Amino acid sequence: QKDFIFEQGEEVNEQIYVTSGSYSIGFHLGKQKYFHVKLKHKTIVGGYENYFGYESEYYYKALNFVEGYGLRKQKLKPIMDKFPDMKW
Repeated sequence: QKDFIFEQGEEVNEQIYVTSGSYSIGFHLGKQKYFHVKLKHKTIVGGYENYFGYESEYYYKALNFVEGYGLRKQKLKPIMDKFPDMKW
């Protein structure tokens, strides 16, 4: 069982639209990991990193079984080019 959706420093090639379950966002300081933000369905994991091509700045850890839909980076760019008003 993989607990982490994305780990800090990991390349993010997709964004996940969470439809059920919950997860926590955290960071590490030294060898200790801290998780303070808890989110659930109707959220997006990796949207910012995926769109701008950044590595994950945080840990995204599943707290239970998380389900969702993924959108890979290669599919996102043509959508954003087609609808420029949607860009950040």
